[in-house]
Amino acid sequence: MTDRFWADQLDPGERLLWTGRPKPRVSIRNFQLIGPFVGAAGTVVAGGLLLTYSDLPVSQSVILAVIIALVVISLVRGLNKWSGLTRTRYALTTHRALFFKLEKDQTRVKAFSRSAETKPDIRPTSPPSVFFIRQESMDKAALVAHLGFEYIEDSNSLSALMATSYEGADK
Repeated sequence: MTDRFWADQLDPGERLLWTGRPKPRVSIRNFQLIGPFVGAAGTVVAGGLLLTYSDLPVSQSVILAVIIALVVISLVRGLNKWSGLTRTRYALTTHRALFFKLEKDQTRVKAFSRSAETKPDIRPTSPPSVFFIRQESMDKAALVAHLGFEYIEDSNSLSALMATSYEGADK
């Protein structure tokens, strides 16, 4: 993201404090990302056992079709999540937290005021995820989402810029 890009994004008097992007690693801590791939492998193994040792009245082609469908659904889900993260960028300014989604022909931006900032909640993903924006639903006050920057390598430097740093962060 170039200086020209930031000049177009920032309001007058607003300064860019931090930028980053998700860089998840393959690990057990990131099971929500690798889970669909593990599920696909498990489906193949279970399907193979079912086809080998089954006396079910349904034909093997039906079982095989269901196995293939489940594997494809699981893989597509996992690839969509990874793809979404590779196209995500984050920024923290003096006034806002910005979430960018890079798409083929445009960049979508969501901005949240720093006044919505809460005490950061660090999730032990690899690298850590820091959730610090409280977003309430306009039509349902009971629905509250906790948003933040996922899988960021320099979460400690981000924490130093927040109103309340998370416990254990280096200052």
